[in-house]
Amino acid sequence: MFTIPVWDLLASYSGDSKEFSFEWEVYDGYFEDIKFLSPLKFRIKIVSVDDGVMVLFSHFSTQVQYDGKKHTISINEFERHFKKDFDPISDPNDIQPIDTKSMSIDIGVVIREEIIMATF
Repeated sequence: MFTIPVWDLLASYSGDSKEFSFEWEVYDGYFEDIKFLSPLKFRIKIVSVDDGVMVLFSHFSTQVQYDGKKHTISINEFERHFKKDFDPISDPNDIQPIDTKSMSIDIGVVIREEIIMATF
């Protein structure tokens, strides 16, 4: 559901980008610990960088049930980096791997992290 091909940006020049908007229901069970009570809405801009892509999220909002409580989530902006040569030992937590077989990124991991952090 949240897998995006980035092969075209990886083959392009640094600074090339593409943008998407998302406004959709997330079905129950997609994240085992989060239940969506309203559609998930966000915009992203994916920018090619030297070692992968940078994903800029904006206007991120939804309403969820997490840890037995209802939460309204509204985050203006945040970013994550995705790298082809990902080292899980030395790369910080805000860097994710690019699937080198499909040349795609999975922003679902980032979405889950941001929702959980916004509930505290």
